[in-house]
Amino acid sequence: MTESIGQLSSVLTPYGGDMGDDIDWPKVEAAYGTAFPDDYKKFVERFGNGTIEGAIAVMVPIVTDDPMTRRVSRLPERALSDPAYRRWTEPDDEKRYGVGRILVWGETDSADTLGWITTDTSPGEWPLAVHNRGDAAWTVHHCGMAEFLVRLFRGDFPECPISDSSLVGASGLRFLHYREEEHLAGLGVYPWDD
Repeated sequence: MTESIGQLSSVLTPYGGDMGDDIDWPKVEAAYGTAFPDDYKKFVERFGNGTIEGAIAVMVPIVTDDPMTRRVSRLPERALSDPAYRRWTEPDDEKRYGVGRILVWGETDSADTLGWITTDTSPGEWPLAVHNRGDAAWTVHHCGMAEFLVRLFRGDFPECPISDSSLVGASGLRFLHYREEEHLAGLGVYPWDD
């Protein structure tokens, strides 16, 4: 887990100086009713709430009643009740896991969804689920969030697990925190438009 964060830190370059988020984990975990994986906590501490090359958004848990706030959350009711959103690449995974157990931590600019399957095991052992819009199905990956990102960027998956393969094998990947993105937007700078 710590190794994956170190590897991820060597692959991602901060874009701007405003990085990381200070989360009151006991408060957040009490509100969410679950602990969070340690690799994710370390990612949030080091990088925070933002995007990787404008292609992958990583969200943080926020305690709020505002449904418009982008944050770690369960799937919305419309997704849970949509049969098309309950399709899995491995049919047994639907019975084993089900979409009601997915806690979403990220999304892509191609409308893919990235989340943990909150099983009864410790959060560090939760499998990762990716809903690839191109395949219109969930695929389970038995790794943590940081390891998933490292493997994605290094091209270590047999097939790209997300719809957009532009980050696979790319070098010089940048992470931009949302605070910095808002600051730059106020200056008329849009880093992902280049």
